[in-house]
Amino acid sequence: MTFQTGMGYLRDAMTVTECLHTFCKPCIMQHFSEYLTCPTCEKDLGPAPHEKVRTDRAMQNIVDKVFPHFAKEESVGEKSIQREAEAGTKAREETSAESEAKRRKVASKVAMKKKMQQTQKNSEGGNKKLCLSLFPQEESTKPLPKLLKPYLRSSVEATVKQYKNYLCSKLKQDHNYEVAAVDIEILCRGAPLKNDLSLKTVWSDCWNSTSDLELTYLLKT
Repeated sequence: MTFQTGMGYLRDAMTVTECLHTFCKPCIMQHFSEYLTCPTCEKDLGPAPHEKVRTDRAMQNIVDKVFPHFAKEESVGEKSIQREAEAGTKAREETSAESEAKRRKVASKVAMKKKMQQTQKNSEGGNKKLCLSLFPQEESTKPLPKLLKPYLRSSVEATVKQYKNYLCSKLKQDHNYEVAAVDIEILCRGAPLKNDLSLKTVWSDCWNSTSDLELTYLLKT
């Protein structure tokens, strides 16, 4: 009942639909902020991997039945931390090193849970899709290989950084060409795009057209 990413017990179990590997929700979402693959089998999940995972209530129910004390401990701990935050007070009594370690662990879980709830809320808007093409920049002095499948359909919330990681993965897969994401530049109408821009922002602020979004990429000089 343990999971590989966090090396602990499952909390808010989520399963990757492409390969059926299961992980703790905060850990898999944190993994997706840097990688586009399953942590266990490294299967490529595309530029929007968070769309390829689903809440696994069946697995979570099994874990909670086998280890009920973990769910109870977390619930009690979260309520305690929440009361302290609302009251704006800190515990004054001395605690043992063991109880302090538990308190910090629970506080960390609460903070992570809130962060992932916000991430999930933001990603819910990612159900909207757009069509785009991704070709190497023709005028580049160091052109990169062309993707075998340059026409894509993507969530509007996918970021430029995610597409740089996607390019690295696909260039390796299609042409055995290795390049780091930091060495790739993605452009719209010839203008370089910042890593944190979403495709929605690129569409509205840079492309500004009703036709499919056209992006190009090149190797930084």
